[in-house]
Amino acid sequence: MKKYAFLAQPRWIGLTILMIIASIGSVMLGEWQYARYEEKVAAAEQLTRTWDNPAVSLDEISGPEDEWQLTEMTGEFVDGSQVLLRGRSVNSMPAVHVIALFTTERAGEPRTVIVDRGWVYQSQAEGDGATEGYVPEPPEGSITMEARMRPPEDAFDRDPPEGYIYTLNTNQVLAGIPESVTAGLPEVVDGRFIMVEDQPGSGVEGAPRPYPKPSTSLGSHLAYAWEWRFFAVAALAVVPILARREIEDNAWVVDGVDLRDLDLTDEEKRDLGLKKREKPRRSGPTDEDVEDEILDQASAISSR
Repeated sequence: MKKYAFLAQPRWIGLTILMIIASIGSVMLGEWQYARYEEKVAAAEQLTRTWDNPAVSLDEISGPEDEWQLTEMTGEFVDGSQVLLRGRSVNSMPAVHVIALFTTERAGEPRTVIVDRGWVYQSQAEGDGATEGYVPEPPEGSITMEARMRPPEDAFDRDPPEGYIYTLNTNQVLAGIPESVTAGLPEVVDGRFIMVEDQPGSGVEGAPRPYPKPSTSLGSHLAYAWEWRFFAVAALAVVPILARREIEDNAWVVDGVDLRDLDLTDEEKRDLGLKKREKPRRSGPTDEDVEDEILDQASAISSR
């Protein structure tokens, strides 16, 4: 129809394309936020399911489904295997994780496990200019300790400095330890084990501190997911709303004359189809108020 011809103008085509892109982007961001929410739910459920369980032997640990399970192991730390994990804050403080290898048994067979002994302040590990860095070595000899099982992390594509690692990926932890230390060790159990409080060596000055219990908060991901979904719908509503207003404005122009500049009575406006007969007033926002709200919400997309 002729009254919709303006939609073929470049600016309207551009606006339509922009709003479609904005809607698709909002859908994708909403799905990403919802995926984050599902990850949080799964992590919270896993922690709740295993955190308070009594300690079990390494024989009973089978995979990721045992994450956070308290595990009791007897064996020895491997001399010279300690490395430091950079880039991990604890309670919003710059921290370094202290990692070492531990030999033990699993189902009667010798095995090596990666142990996260805890954390120290980065200033302690690396020094602060006035003092040298210091991290105590793990205790010597046979010990029995308790630690919580965690699955391995993804690999990291950057080479760390000597004595450091950037990820708790099994292969990359081993790569960060001198080959002279790892040569001949028993098979390594995939994953890592985080020592809990009051373990052998914890009373030494400067010893690594235990980690706090992880939060089970789900955050705001679900709310953000719904917010982005609303933006997706709002973006698609922008063009129809603006087009409706354009049509209403165009209706006032006849043969190049804007009838709003004329002093027309309400009856004359109604006769020309420019003013509808008044309907009973209703409570709540008008259609124009709703449209304005949608436009305001849609405009927020560009600021995110």
